[in-house]
Amino acid sequence: MPTPTRDYGIVYVLTNPAMPDMVKIGMTRRSNMDQRLSELYTTGVPLPFRCEYASKVPQEKVQETEQALHAA
Repeated sequence: MPTPTRDYGIVYVLTNPAMPDMVKIGMTRRSNMDQRLSELYTTGVPLPFRCEYASKVPQEKVQETEQALHAA
């Protein structure tokens, strides 16, 4: 299991060609975005997600930043 980072999280925006009118906004406290992408590509998802945007955010601001993206 991946180890959470101590000083930053990652906020991301994903798309999936199988769901062209949708985006997934999320966050992870891991340092490896590729692992998060592979976790989302399960038997219920016909195509893998593509990362359109990802940014490191200080750990204490990662959840707040994700919520701000949802609100926008």
